[in-house]
Amino acid sequence: MLAIGDLPKPKRFRLAVRATAIFIGGIAAFAASCLIQENLYLWALLPSFVVLAASLAEFVVADVLTDARYPPETSAMLMRLEQDLKGYHERIHVAIQRLIRSLEGCDCSLVSGTFHLLVTLYPTGGPTNDQVLIQVVDYSGRLGGAKWRETPTTKGLVGRCIRTGRFEVVNFASRAEYDHRMVTEFGFTSDEVSKHTHAARSYCAQPVRATNRLVGVIYLFSTEPQVFPRSVNPAVLEGVSQEIAAFLEGARIV
Repeated sequence: MLAIGDLPKPKRFRLAVRATAIFIGGIAAFAASCLIQENLYLWALLPSFVVLAASLAEFVVADVLTDARYPPETSAMLMRLEQDLKGYHERIHVAIQRLIRSLEGCDCSLVSGTFHLLVTLYPTGGPTNDQVLIQVVDYSGRLGGAKWRETPTTKGLVGRCIRTGRFEVVNFASRAEYDHRMVTEFGFTSDEVSKHTHAARSYCAQPVRATNRLVGVIYLFSTEPQVFPRSVNPAVLEGVSQEIAAFLEGARIV
């Protein structure tokens, strides 16, 4: 069964607006029917207008708001991405699970991981070359958010990995150090940091290359301290990177 979190953000946003409109319209319709039963016809006009407005919001305003928040080029790109990756989400997910199981000298059950794809969100009609990293698979492991989250290439360890094109590692001794360095080194605001997973202490990011260019980042983190880079088997990491690159080529993403 398709979950809401499996949908790209434009679809989720449009669905949320429509669901809200239906909910408000339903309450207004109930209120209007109650007033009519009490013979309060003039008062019933007010919730009746709300029902009409909710119907307009469901069929028209939802599309207008979605287009305003997600330009047509972005929406079209995300829809194509969703379609092209069908059948490959699980393969990428399994490859990352295998990479986690290959880690040495640590508790693999405390490690989570995912893959971020490098995409251009606004090829036309918006900022030039506005590239972001989109998480295209759910996390393997106990922690982490659902897919389709976006991270600018200017932020986080995944952004640093794309900018340097190298294997990147960072370790934090405490929550306080994490909060401080996320703002001072990794480009996040304090409000953004407050929404992150705070239990992890060790992170790594591996660039993935296909057709001789950077196309994404494998991202792992552990709640144990100082796990990376000592636990990583370089041969397995490179093998999984090449495997994911092959999946992307098979999906005609790159």
